[in-house]
Amino acid sequence: MRFMRGIILKSMFIVAMAALPATASAAGLSAAQAGSIVGLLRAFGAEAAVITAVENMLAPAPSTVPADPPAPAPVRLSPSASGSPYLSSNLGYDLSYSTHAYPTIPFGFGVVGVTGGKAFVHNSRAASEYSWAQFGSSAPTVYLNLNAPYGSTATSAHMSVPKTCDSIFTGSTSPDGYPEPTVCGAYDYGYAAAKDAYAYANGQKVSSRLWWLDIEEANSWSSDTAVNDAVIQGAMDYLNSQGLRVGIYSVPYMWKNIAGSGFSPSQAISGAAITTPTWFPIGISTRVGAINSCLSRSSFIPGSPVWIIQYEDDATSVDRNIAC
Repeated sequence: MRFMRGIILKSMFIVAMAALPATASAAGLSAAQAGSIVGLLRAFGAEAAVITAVENMLAPAPSTVPADPPAPAPVRLSPSASGSPYLSSNLGYDLSYSTHAYPTIPFGFGVVGVTGGKAFVHNSRAASEYSWAQFGSSAPTVYLNLNAPYGSTATSAHMSVPKTCDSIFTGSTSPDGYPEPTVCGAYDYGYAAAKDAYAYANGQKVSSRLWWLDIEEANSWSSDTAVNDAVIQGAMDYLNSQGLRVGIYSVPYMWKNIAGSGFSPSQAISGAAITTPTWFPIGISTRVGAINSCLSRSSFIPGSPVWIIQYEDDATSVDRNIAC
């Protein structure tokens, strides 16, 4: 009998061990099942050390309540050179007021023109293009066109705040017969142009944390680069006042002719100085060529990061862009 009892106890111990999950905890066993196993061991006179060992194994694991996952951080542009909202090597498109055939989906990102080619002229298709741009893997961004204060938009209403100027025109005229603006008046003009574009975008439910300033020779610019620099800086300062980062789109040689080789626009958001990213075209090329340009081209603004390279498959295609 003692021999048989030993065999039975050994068999019960094996059964008890087999009942335990592979993790050697009581997960999967009810309290009643665990109590039955221990009770049988006691009934057959198992040694105290064996019973204690089984009880420890069958003890329920401490109850743990998983912590709530941390809330995702809001998506915001970082005030640094590494704060690009675009994913590196992603393919994107930019749409202007004259774009009617939208590229196919999917795509990486879209940049939408708020203005219609000039300051104070609105892109009537901005809302539609922005809706299309929402299908990108990155949030849409926008741009506005700038020019020096010439023509019908160069009014005292557009050249009177935030600075108080002794005069907004120099008294001389441009080769086209327009009054030449002062640097002070030009700053206010750029400020007002950005304010107008921002108000129009809000009315169209178009928003972006990053705004590009389109600086091209197709628009009117002064032969005095200080006037042009003031327009650019004024626009940048207004957008910064709204908590928006600003980048510059231009062709390097155009930038030199318009802004001068020594001009580096400055910007700050909430008192923190940040760099000015650049975006420029390389003409008809391939995607590989654009990616290579990301790696090899330096910015036309010293110390500024290159965030986008624009290229075309052919002269009639929608502008393509590679995020650097």
